[in-house]
Amino acid sequence: MRILLLGFGSRGDVQPLVALGKGLRDAGYDVTLAAGINFQTWIEREGLTYEPIHVDVEALVNSSGGKEWLNDSSHDPRTEMRNMKRMADEVAGPVAQDLMRMAQTADVYVSGLMTVAPADSLAQLYGKRHIHAFLQPFYPTTNGAAGLTAPLPGQNIFINRWWGYLVQMIMWNVMRGPTNTLREDVLHLPPGTRGDFIRAWNRKPALYGYSEHVVPRPRDWPPHLHITGYWFDVPDETYTPPPALQAFLDAGAAPVYIGFGSMSNTDPRGTLRTFVEALKKAGRRGILHSGWAGLQAEDLPDSIYMLDYAPHEWLFPRVAGIVHHGGAGTTASGLRAGVPSTIVAHMGDQPFWGRRVHELGVGPQPIPRHDLSAERLAYAIAQMTTDSAMQARAAALGDTIRAEDGVGNAVRVLRTILSC
Repeated sequence: MRILLLGFGSRGDVQPLVALGKGLRDAGYDVTLAAGINFQTWIEREGLTYEPIHVDVEALVNSSGGKEWLNDSSHDPRTEMRNMKRMADEVAGPVAQDLMRMAQTADVYVSGLMTVAPADSLAQLYGKRHIHAFLQPFYPTTNGAAGLTAPLPGQNIFINRWWGYLVQMIMWNVMRGPTNTLREDVLHLPPGTRGDFIRAWNRKPALYGYSEHVVPRPRDWPPHLHITGYWFDVPDETYTPPPALQAFLDAGAAPVYIGFGSMSNTDPRGTLRTFVEALKKAGRRGILHSGWAGLQAEDLPDSIYMLDYAPHEWLFPRVAGIVHHGGAGTTASGLRAGVPSTIVAHMGDQPFWGRRVHELGVGPQPIPRHDLSAERLAYAIAQMTTDSAMQARAAALGDTIRAEDGVGNAVRVLRTILSC
C-alpha cells in the first residue's frame, strides 16, 4: 500500500512525519514524504522517497511578508490571520500543481494542517483514503486544557467548544484561496465551501502526535481521533559535536539554550542583545541558536556560544533550561529531555504550548514575543535554573514521555484504520 505524507511547513512540521514515515516504511508500507524543497537532502538521507513541494519555506519565512507575519502575530490575531492568508494565497499555485502531480501515485493521503482541504478534494476525486496527522489538538472541545484556542483554558465549558468551531471557520477563510485554486484551476471542480472544509476537518480519522500526559484526551472527542504519543525519530548515535561546542559544555555549569528555530526576525541584532543581557542578569552561561532568524556571533562574551546546529535529542539533556518559540516539535523535544522550558510565543499554536508547559509546572509563565525583554527573560531563566520542584517535575515528565512509543502506536492505529 502506497502512503503519501504531506509535510508542508517548517522543519518542526516535517520532522515528526519523517519519524512516522520511517515507522510506516519499517512496517512494510511504501511511503513517500512531500515537503518543501529545503528538506529534500535530509528526507532522502533518512531513507524515504521524497516528492517536492516547490516552495522554499525558509525563503518564504524570511521574506518581508514572512517577517511581518511572524513578528506582528503575537499581539494581534487578526493581523496574524490576514498575513497567513496572504502567504497561503502566494504559494497556492505551485502547491496545487505539486499535489496534483503526486496525488494519483498513492493509495492513502496523510495530511497535516495546511493540506487538509486540498488533500480532501483529491481524495474525493480519485477515491483515495484520507487521514489527518496533527501535532496540535485541533478538534473542538469543552475541555480548556485540550482546547488549542480555548478562551477559558481553566474551565470545562461549552464556550470553549463553540470557539473551536469559530476558529475552524476562520481557518477556512485562510485556506479558501489555495483550496479553490486546486479545485477550480487544476481539478476543474466546483469551488469548495466552508461546510466542506469543516466536515473534512472533523469527520476524517486523525492521528494526534503528542502525549496524553501533556494534553489530556477530552471526554467529548469521538473515537476516530487517536492520541498516539509524540513521533520521535531514533536518536542518531553517530552524532559527534564540534570540538568547540563540546569544549564549551565541559568548561563550566550547564548552560541555558536559547533559540527561536524557524521564526524569522526583523531585528536580529536587537534580539541578540536581549539574549545576552538576560543571560548576564541571570548569571548563566548560554548557547544561542542562530536559526532562521540569522543571529550572528558578534563580540559575544566567553560565557555564550553561538550554535549553528546540534540535534535536540543530544543537546537538550545537557542544558539547564531551554528558551524557545514554542513550535510543536521543539516543545516536544524539550519535554522529552526532562528540562524546564520557557516559551516565547510568536504565533499559531505556540501560545497554547506555552500555556500547557506552564500549567504542567515544567516551565515559567510564557512570554509573548512582543513582550520579550531582558528583564522578563532573565527572571524566567533564573526560575528554570533554581526552582528544584520545577526541575523535578520536568525530569519526571521526561521519563514518562521517553517511555512512550508514539510512532509504534501511530503505525498500529493507522493499520487498523486502513483495514476497515
